[in-house]
Amino acid sequence: MVKQIQKKLKILSKLYLAAMAAGLLFSSVPVGAAGVTVTLTPSSSSSSPQDVAIAWTGSAVYATGTTITITTSPAFTSIATGTTQTLNLDTDGFNDGFLTSTTTNTVVYTIATSTTLTSNILHLLFTFPSTAQNYSISVFSSNPVDIGSALLYANSGNLVTVTAQVPAILAFAIRNSADSANTNVCNLGTLTSAASSTCGYRLKIGTNATNGFTASIAANRDLATGYATMTQVVDNAASAPGSEQYGLELFGATEGGRDGSNGYTGAVTEANVVGFTFQTDNSPVPTSTKNFVTYTSSYDSGTSPDLTNTTLVKHFANIHTGTPAGNYSQVVTYTVTATF
Repeated sequence: MVKQIQKKLKILSKLYLAAMAAGLLFSSVPVGAAGVTVTLTPSSSSSSPQDVAIAWTGSAVYATGTTITITTSPAFTSIATGTTQTLNLDTDGFNDGFLTSTTTNTVVYTIATSTTLTSNILHLLFTFPSTAQNYSISVFSSNPVDIGSALLYANSGNLVTVTAQVPAILAFAIRNSADSANTNVCNLGTLTSAASSTCGYRLKIGTNATNGFTASIAANRDLATGYATMTQVVDNAASAPGSEQYGLELFGATEGGRDGSNGYTGAVTEANVVGFTFQTDNSPVPTSTKNFVTYTSSYDSGTSPDLTNTTLVKHFANIHTGTPAGNYSQVVTYTVTATF
């Protein structure tokens, strides 16, 4: 009989403890709690101390004796009364309460006179170190129960600086007229007074320089042998087989330049130098450095073969029956510079 009574007492004890635990659980959850939107002005700052207006609209006016607890995470260096009036919570012109229990992460505002409005603003002065940090500022009122939180972004704590480096690129190759292989030779062949002889090659230039590139041209001498010099063509003169002429034609790349829409449709600009107007008709080959083609932004030389993003240069020669025999030659040098 005694054992049965002891067993019943153990069961009752367990039920009592379970009931107590359930009661504690429910008592820790506010009844009728309302979530509110908290707004901070300013919401970000790199100036410490910073006066912050904490604003929210409660679910009802606050009764006398209501406590409004402001908690922060992490803690500030210090929290003080804001530089703007803080006692008039509802901005109706009358003081509503007072601040108590100010620590580095908690402020309690107690309502001394019930508020008349649900719109509330509490000014606090936050002091924080110079490191980037995001501070959670939470509002909790006791009667009615309003709960809300917002973030103060201190010293750009909500910013991410993304960086990248693009290496400088400048590429140049002399290609055959089909842009299928590199070449450093332009062979006019055996000349005859009956027809014009030509040879050609392409300038393949690429760069990511912001201000583009300039290509210049200079020959080491006129087209000549050790004892005779070929007559240079007169600038802009037409080719006339049967007369002694030597020069070049320039066909600038029609695409490849970066344009305003971030496409690559811009054409190179052929230089227009007195006596060497490379942009129109035939031109003599200069023996002193002259600008040849330019572009004022980055330039894409394209993949190979590419006949639009590359500049075609054609040398031509006409001879007279009296042009001295011999092996004629010259070396033409191109120099490409970029402006980054």
